[in-house]
Amino acid sequence: MGPRALIPAIAAIAAIALTVSLGNWQLRRASEKDAAQRDRDAALAVPAVNIGTAPIEAAALAGARVVVRGVLLPDRSIFLDNRTRQGIAGFHVLTPMRLSAATASPSADTDRHVLVLRGWVARDIQDRNRLPVLQTPDGVVQIEGIAQAELAQPMLLGGEAGPGPDSARIWQRVTLPVYAKWSGLAMQPIMVRQTSVLDDGLARDWVQPGSGADKHRAYAVQWYAMAGAVAMFWGVAIWLARKRRIAEPAAG
Repeated sequence: MGPRALIPAIAAIAAIALTVSLGNWQLRRASEKDAAQRDRDAALAVPAVNIGTAPIEAAALAGARVVVRGVLLPDRSIFLDNRTRQGIAGFHVLTPMRLSAATASPSADTDRHVLVLRGWVARDIQDRNRLPVLQTPDGVVQIEGIAQAELAQPMLLGGEAGPGPDSARIWQRVTLPVYAKWSGLAMQPIMVRQTSVLDDGLARDWVQPGSGADKHRAYAVQWYAMAGAVAMFWGVAIWLARKRRIAEPAAG
């Protein structure tokens, strides 16, 4: 292979390696989502774990179906910005619940709280900083959901500071340590993504963990097809080059 043919050969090999690698990555993402969906289905098939005021291990409960009972504190709610639903801009609403003690008086409050991801609400299209009016039940309520140690959310450059004044509760992302520091509340080390029905006007049609697995497989097919196309064109180019070299002495 001459120097003139070396550069196209290297480019073709690099392109094939890259596209095959991207196809493999898409298949891995599909497998990860399939596994996450199987884990979620398995969690929903077993009885829910009751989370009380006793300390818990976040790792042991992550992904499990859980039940919490207590009083929601709407004045400590925060609103995660840039959450869309069916193409409409809105917020994810997170409200702390003061957990009820497991005593003879089930309504007895404690100083232990859990953060509940209650659902989605549309934002004011005329004033981005206006908070929506929430319907929050009074008194003790019981909520069922999925325990999460953390939420899937965008990276935030420049630290993870809270929103500042109590009246400005629009956040870009949230972690439990930052929320606990901002709110001053003693928190359980998990969040609860609410799945049970509650008359509060919030939408809770959460995206399933396995959503998009077929899309990843379709992307993998496209990358593999691109790798095959590059290999085919490279092979044709080599064949044509050899044909020209054979024809040149005959023409001379």
